[in-house]
Amino acid sequence: MLWSPNTQLHYPFQNTALDYSGNARNGTVNGSGVYATKPNGGRCLYFDGTGDYVATPSFGLTGTVVVFAADIRCIPNAAWQVLLRTPFSLANGYLYCYRNANLLIWTYSYGSNDATKFATLFGGSFDDTWLNLLVVCDYSVGGKVYFYRNGGLLTTSTSLTGSPVFPATSSVKYIGIRNADWDQLLTAGYLANIYLGTLPTMPAAAQMLANAKRLMLGFNPIW
Repeated sequence: MLWSPNTQLHYPFQNTALDYSGNARNGTVNGSGVYATKPNGGRCLYFDGTGDYVATPSFGLTGTVVVFAADIRCIPNAAWQVLLRTPFSLANGYLYCYRNANLLIWTYSYGSNDATKFATLFGGSFDDTWLNLLVVCDYSVGGKVYFYRNGGLLTTSTSLTGSPVFPATSSVKYIGIRNADWDQLLTAGYLANIYLGTLPTMPAAAQMLANAKRLMLGFNPIW
């Protein structure tokens, strides 16, 4: 499969944590019995909320726009599902994407503090159902965040007054856990097709919507 040159990381999780981005950032899976079969075919990860997560090699990001996508299936009544996290640093910037009950949340740094943006009504009746999520954060306009669900725009956040810190510093990315040295907030549910990319500029709205639909269908996004 040919991926966009802006792809930083892509884990299909087909029995391995091989990186299909072309950057050889293969992940390390922690936990046992984490590989599962999706009902509609294909493979994925199943995290039971106890000791299961994936750590990537350390690397930094370049650009002004961050793109994160994943296929998720949360078990009913699971309060926390950590999807992506880098080590916390207000000065260097960090990424934190997670679902808490009915919210999909994106948190990032703007130097002296951090900001939290969220999409309401993301979960709810969609528990125990496969969802495709796409989060796009444009750092060039104060960290405006776009949340997509199943190929459609769910909500758009407002911009910050200050300037957000783009996460350019090389660091480990965690999937399914907040921090490896703080064994809490572990994901309970299924994950597949973890995708992390960056862009130099924000695409047009029509292009973003087209890419959201392509990601939902499992095709290569053309940024």
